[in-house]
Amino acid sequence: MANLLEIRDLSVDFKTPRGRVHALRDITIDVPEKKILGIVGESGSGKSTVIWAVTRLLAGNAVVEGGQILFNGEDVLGYGEDDLRRYRGEQVSVVFQDPMTSQIPVLSYSRQMADIQYRRSERSAAEKRRVAVDIMRRVGIPDPEERVRQFPHQFSGGMRQRASIAMALMMDPPLLIADEPTTALDVTMEAQIIHLLRELKDEFEATVVVVSHNLGLIAELCDEVVVMYAGEVVEQGDVRQIFYRPKHPYTQALLECDPARVLEQTRFLPTIPGDVPDLHAPPKGCVFAARCPKAFEACRKERPQDHEAEPGQIVRCHLLAPLFAEQGGAESVSEAAPSPAGANGEAATEHDGELLEVEDLQVRFRTMGALKALVNRVADPHVDAVLGASLALRPGETLGLVGESGSGKTTLGRTILGLLPAHSGSVRFDGRELTTLSESDFKPLRRDMAMMFQDPIGSLSPRQSIRSLLTEPFEIHGLKDLNVQQEADRLCDMVSLPNNFLSRYPHELSGGQARRVGVARALALQPRLIIADEPTAGLDVSVQGEILNLMADLQRAHGLGYLIITHNLPVVRHISDRLAIMYLGRLIEQGDCDSIFERPAHPYTEALVRGVPLPDPDKRRALVSIEGEVPSLANRPPGCEFHTRCKYAQERCRKEAPGESELAPGHRVRCHFPLNQ
Repeated sequence: MANLLEIRDLSVDFKTPRGRVHALRDITIDVPEKKILGIVGESGSGKSTVIWAVTRLLAGNAVVEGGQILFNGEDVLGYGEDDLRRYRGEQVSVVFQDPMTSQIPVLSYSRQMADIQYRRSERSAAEKRRVAVDIMRRVGIPDPEERVRQFPHQFSGGMRQRASIAMALMMDPPLLIADEPTTALDVTMEAQIIHLLRELKDEFEATVVVVSHNLGLIAELCDEVVVMYAGEVVEQGDVRQIFYRPKHPYTQALLECDPARVLEQTRFLPTIPGDVPDLHAPPKGCVFAARCPKAFEACRKERPQDHEAEPGQIVRCHLLAPLFAEQGGAESVSEAAPSPAGANGEAATEHDGELLEVEDLQVRFRTMGALKALVNRVADPHVDAVLGASLALRPGETLGLVGESGSGKTTLGRTILGLLPAHSGSVRFDGRELTTLSESDFKPLRRDMAMMFQDPIGSLSPRQSIRSLLTEPFEIHGLKDLNVQQEADRLCDMVSLPNNFLSRYPHELSGGQARRVGVARALALQPRLIIADEPTAGLDVSVQGEILNLMADLQRAHGLGYLIITHNLPVVRHISDRLAIMYLGRLIEQGDCDSIFERPAHPYTEALVRGVPLPDPDKRRALVSIEGEVPSLANRPPGCEFHTRCKYAQERCRKEAPGESELAPGHRVRCHFPLNQ
């Protein structure tokens, strides 16, 4: 099959104060026409650098040391400015990772899409608007005639990503590049975007390159896969070859780390020991040798060559060299199976009595001022972000709080910690009521309660060193008798960070390292309750395992209670004792984690559980689990609030709100017609 894009022996360096970073070294990738190619690898592997090289959008300190990027036979690296203006947008277009930052917040979609068509001078303003409306309709945005006039902040995350795809396709480019297109989306929106990309690829006859560390997305979406590590391509081939018969030890380890492949609940997840090497001075031999359990002397001294393991499957590994194969070594890496590592991990220790009790909690936000409400005759200018929420958590227990974006999970967590006021209801910590406490009375209790925020780097002050960030809680609570340096060293040791990191600043850390600092900071005062908001968001599968294993170790050692807020269902399945499912501010199902995954009772829970993309190309979903978006809190549907998206909805569901019923001890559901009963 012909290749639309061919990358040949590409090498890219970045100039830095510490010397050159050899980000890409001799990269060769073929992108077949009208196929979907996936590029996977850990952070720092060079995936994004490949994209920016192809689009000629590399940073100013980048230097292309050699190689070619051939698009339809023309070398993109030789293009002038006029050629690049023709190439970008018309020949290749990009869907960026964060649609909120890649779109202009002060311009309507109508204006932004008209600007994209600047080279179509023959089109009138009305014609450009018609094209914009048409492309929005084709990517599944409802009421495009009205919504094209809106601004990015008026769209949900999933709709913003659809708008990004629409803008990328406006000029009908033959090559579409998607950079982590579902990272910021929950499981239902992720499924919709995956299906949308597949449909658009067929409709537009486009070639697609998808960059992601989500193995389930790659398995479900891609035809060909390229595996990158530390600036090199270590394996590439057909999606079934990569997922069923991976040959490189790194590919095998990456697949084994995916929690979605481990079907039985386990407290500890497989990880890849060690870190990606420093690319200021790449290893002389195999780049993966320091972390490879199969490495031998030649791996550390000689750079491996590319070998064809099967027709179309290229592997850069000494283990497939003919001499090693004659010795029987290649056999040991021919198959990869999910690792049972950690399956014998002990469960969290439970204690008598509830650590946290939430009863009938309601949290309201004002939508307009009193005068505006009076003028507009709005009797109740509020929305209920959390409505009638009740849950409990014991010491040493992990409760997973799951739901789509906008369901109220983070609001509930922040209200428990007193960061947001409760309108009504009760929050008791260790038997003490929190909602009626003044700030001065609440402050001593904050030593026993901590929060891990969603953005590991954004939640850390960029002006403070890691030492200052870790010791700040002691200063806030006036603990002056402690040896601050010893405490900083203790916290670094606790989360397995080298002590020389104490002098660094947040921007000098990787996502996994910043997350470890967040864990250490949350544990500084030895709290009894930790509320972790998306603790694995944006992390590679191997780093996810490291963070979750660390949290499990600390829980066993200190009897911590965890409330884990997440939409990552494969992860929450392995770390939670119980689950609480949230929709439109209500807890609609609660129960034992295993029983909910095996026999979900609420249709929404069933859709979430069945909607997880699996890292198996032969188990691609034919249908999206839930269509549509979460309704507005300001306009809640009557009856059961999920009936507008529920495939099982009956007339009673549309008129009568369901009450909560107990299906089994501890398993409660809010549904007229529970499933699997």
